[in-house]
Amino acid sequence: MNASECFHSTSKRWLRRIALLAACLCVVSVVAQSATTTLPSATAMKTFVIIFRQGPQQLTESDKQRRAEETIAWARTQNAAGHKLDPRILAPEGERRGSGNSASDGQPVTALLFLEARDLTEATQVAEAHPALHYGSEVEVRPWAPPVPVGAATATAISR
Repeated sequence: MNASECFHSTSKRWLRRIALLAACLCVVSVVAQSATTTLPSATAMKTFVIIFRQGPQQLTESDKQRRAEETIAWARTQNAAGHKLDPRILAPEGERRGSGNSASDGQPVTALLFLEARDLTEATQVAEAHPALHYGSEVEVRPWAPPVPVGAATATAISR
């Protein structure tokens, strides 16, 4: 197999993985939107992101089906607990600029799942329960916040 055939074969496998993960996360999104149970309003929730990286493990069609079913059940449980799930799938192609080592030097990021939790510990517990971990994925959990608007950042700096 020449380099071009190898590249195309690898690309096709990644596209199939991404498509299946997209289907799973779309279901998670629908389940999240239909959830009606929330935590008491006194609980301050923060936004976190689970970053998914799919490992090299090849899944059978049966594994993929089982993972999808387990992900749906997991999403329902998390929504019932008051975690608002908002999944995003990343396309396999992309551009990278800059130099140096980063976490993305290993397996590529395949998906992001935004969720609400009380703190990083709780968000990590949610991530550790995700079925993707049983199917070769790695996850990373980080706090998430929108950028501070320029006007607000300037006002904060001036008031100090």
